[in-house]
Amino acid sequence: MVLPPTRAERSLHRQPLSVITISILIQCSAVGAARAAPEPAALFKTKCASCHTFGKGDRVGPDLKGVTQRHPRPWLLEWIRSSDTLIRRGDPDAEALFRKYRQQRMPDHDLSEAQVGALLDYIDAGGPEADERQRLRLAVDATPQDVSLGRKLFFGEARLAGGAVACIFCHTLSKQTLLGGSLASDLSVTFTRYLDWALDQKLRHPCVPRASDPAALRVAETESLALRAFLRSVSAGAMTNRVDDRGRVVIKTPSGR
Repeated sequence: MVLPPTRAERSLHRQPLSVITISILIQCSAVGAARAAPEPAALFKTKCASCHTFGKGDRVGPDLKGVTQRHPRPWLLEWIRSSDTLIRRGDPDAEALFRKYRQQRMPDHDLSEAQVGALLDYIDAGGPEADERQRLRLAVDATPQDVSLGRKLFFGEARLAGGAVACIFCHTLSKQTLLGGSLASDLSVTFTRYLDWALDQKLRHPCVPRASDPAALRVAETESLALRAFLRSVSAGAMTNRVDDRGRVVIKTPSGR
């Protein structure tokens, strides 16, 4: 006769599975925490950028460009994690910074040694400047000069640096006029449709790739901004258009140019 297992026996049988399950959960949590560690660029933005610049002068605290040459790495590690500790200890460099910047205490940062090390590597390599150069300038931030340049590039009054043909040879700006070519779509509301990032990608890649260099970019960064700014002004209705006596559209910027 086979008797059913007692409650104690069932508990013993379940115990190894519970231990394994807990072990797996702990390991997964550790992996998740490691993956969640912020990148040095994100650390700089969230921990440093509100009080420091990189290469643009002092703000609340000192400019961080060259900081890894001004101070030893072990000192920077301590300073970033707890500037207050160094000041209370009477460290001469810490006290000098404290006096120079109006006794503003930098908040302590609960960062690991590895995180601070990655942040210092990022600063030492000029990471903030590189990120700034790569950041796409938005059309909304363009100047009137950018819009004017975009208009000239669009109509072929200024040549694109890469030698590509002007937009107007293939595109129109209004389906109600005779302005522009008829080989491609009307661009009157193209900015509203694509906005900055997607439109920048379209502008940079050639409409017809060159046989000699199919990977060549169609426009440079400054030209992309200028064209996006011009097309934004067209899409937003910020342009004043009229048709002359020959049926040609005259497009003026708000400044009258």
